[in-house]
Amino acid sequence: MSEAFRQNKLLPQPDWPLRMPQTLARHLLWPLHERLRGRETAVHLRALQRGERAGGTWLSHEHTNKLEALLAHCAANVPYYREILAGSPPDLEAFSVLERDSVRERGRELLADNASGPLLPSSTGGSTGRPLVFWSDRVKEARHNAQKLRFRGWFGIRPGDRQVDFWGSPIELSKTSRMRVIKDRYFLNQVVLSAHDLTPERLEAYVRFLGRFRPRLVYGYPTVIVRVAQTLEANPGLARGWRPQVVVCTSEMLYPQVREQIAGILRCPVANEYGSRDGGLVAHECPHGRLHIATEHVHVEVDQPDEDGIGDLLITNLDGYSMPFVRYRVGDRGRLGDGADCPCGSPLPTLDRLEGRRNDFLAGSEGRRVHGSAANYVMREMPQVAQYRLVQRADLSLDIEVIANGPWGEAETWAVTRGMQGILHAEVPVRLKLVDHIAPSPSGKYRWVESEALES
Repeated sequence: MSEAFRQNKLLPQPDWPLRMPQTLARHLLWPLHERLRGRETAVHLRALQRGERAGGTWLSHEHTNKLEALLAHCAANVPYYREILAGSPPDLEAFSVLERDSVRERGRELLADNASGPLLPSSTGGSTGRPLVFWSDRVKEARHNAQKLRFRGWFGIRPGDRQVDFWGSPIELSKTSRMRVIKDRYFLNQVVLSAHDLTPERLEAYVRFLGRFRPRLVYGYPTVIVRVAQTLEANPGLARGWRPQVVVCTSEMLYPQVREQIAGILRCPVANEYGSRDGGLVAHECPHGRLHIATEHVHVEVDQPDEDGIGDLLITNLDGYSMPFVRYRVGDRGRLGDGADCPCGSPLPTLDRLEGRRNDFLAGSEGRRVHGSAANYVMREMPQVAQYRLVQRADLSLDIEVIANGPWGEAETWAVTRGMQGILHAEVPVRLKLVDHIAPSPSGKYRWVESEALES
């Protein structure tokens, strides 16, 4: 793909129509798009809104019914769970905790015998940098999207509203077709801007684009959005008075100081979304700052809570019938809310505490800061990588430990070296070492990307 096309995707050219009228996108183009994709997202969204109005008792009953139906499906139709249960009744306690290693090793056995419709492949590196491949379907995807829209509606965002995402792997962006970019950008009012190449010039270009496109929703990594906000603060004329309706942060811990900076500069609410590709959309903040669980979509448990009620979160996705994840350890820690009513009026239960998500930046050439997840997309392309840990030193060089589950030679080392140099735009030394074990940090958690170059 040419560099010119990459730039066209990131920042649409001025000779194109700037934006689709939001009412047209909402009432015609978005419903048509979902229908053509075979997704009943609008139907599911209306059902979520009706259920929320029905109140907490109805939601609890619906949640219990969905959980029991999924567990019965697993017992009858999923080889992995048939073996686990061994004829026992499909009560939740009879299901052992599902670990990521089990999904990696026995993923095919987690596919339902009666899965219908096309299976949709997905993957994630997770917080340990170990690639994980799994499968979804259109029903799960539509219900996931409906949950997003329900929560965003709390902040006045509706389908078809202009949206900018600071997101995406450089690899995935390069594979996106031009027709899809045009469709998302000019028909659905959705633009994805790369989070991985944040030179000062690129940040100013992003702010200038935001001032022209004027999105109502900004979504993505808080560590990226705060840098965009800081650039706007330093160059207020570039955005021509634009401010979003809401900023929704995801995929990283949203620290109080980052939230305050974004909210203070952009003068809008900042909400936290919690979820993952493998676990699904778990929870979303309301305008009063409480993290409400998507109880129609997931069942949340806290495994072995400590004296403060905090433990590993176990997620059961209630819509994942093609490849069910039951009591899945997502790698984060948290605490369930106490059931007290929220001032927002939503009857959805809450997460009272959330811990454990963080990605670092890497330092590139000419002041670039590259999102740490960019390294994961390089390593994810190497099927021999079972696990890795990357540390960037103060001189920008990289030390990478790799646990390989297949043949590894000079070609693989060269591919990793060139990939890392490519995302940093710098010919930095890359020292790769094959190891049998990668030790966790003193806290007991694995940090798969760290940068000593940005610690100050």
